[in-house]
Amino acid sequence: MRALIISSFIAASAIAPVSASAQTYEEAAASGVSPATGSEMLDCAFYWNAWAQSLNPNHYGAGAGIWDPSWLATLNPAIRLPAAEQTAKYWFQQAQADYEKYDDRAAFDQRMSDAPEYDIEALNERTFMRLLGECARRE
Repeated sequence: MRALIISSFIAASAIAPVSASAQTYEEAAASGVSPATGSEMLDCAFYWNAWAQSLNPNHYGAGAGIWDPSWLATLNPAIRLPAAEQTAKYWFQQAQADYEKYDDRAAFDQRMSDAPEYDIEALNERTFMRLLGECARRE
């Protein structure tokens, strides 16, 4: 399963132009790309959830997170905690509502049971800045 997820993620990353993968969160958010379907919304929820998990300041133990706290402090507040967790929850809710709108709750439940398990210690922050920007909340 993990190999499939990693392969899918690499394939998805390879589709995007190299310059797009180097976009900042703000550039990607301003690009106008946004999820339009329940499936895309659910992908966004998974990305935001993985990112939020990677921000745990105690991942390796008390006060020892994955990311350098001084680097995290430079990031847009929209992609730091607790906003990242709230955005993941928002996209999960939006996806569920979209699936239910089309009376396809079974497909939503299946996608949730097959949710990707990202290796949060190996997240590529450049790729995730683009993904999070494309999955920024548009309220």
